[in-house]
Amino acid sequence: MVEKKDYNSMTREELIEVCKRKDNAITEYLNHSERNECTLYGKSDIMEIYKCRSEKALNILKLYFQMGYGNKIGKEYYIPKTRHDDFIKDFAGKEIFV
Repeated sequence: MVEKKDYNSMTREELIEVCKRKDNAITEYLNHSERNECTLYGKSDIMEIYKCRSEKALNILKLYFQMGYGNKIGKEYYIPKTRHDDFIKDFAGKEIFV
């Protein structure tokens, strides 16, 4: 799991690094969106892909977010199709408990 630090306890350099990562992610999403290549999977999409119920789909999306693959926008969790595919490739053959 990725350790989450409070912004108040981060050094200036750590804050700059977090901002750079988030800026890069936003820029990437905007570029994909402009080319109509961006597909975001939400809870209903995950329910359909994995044939599971709402609570399980939410837990899967939270896992993606905690592992750095997904995003949280407001109270909702999403994962881009490309990052979902990366997750599947990275964890192929491994057992993951949700």
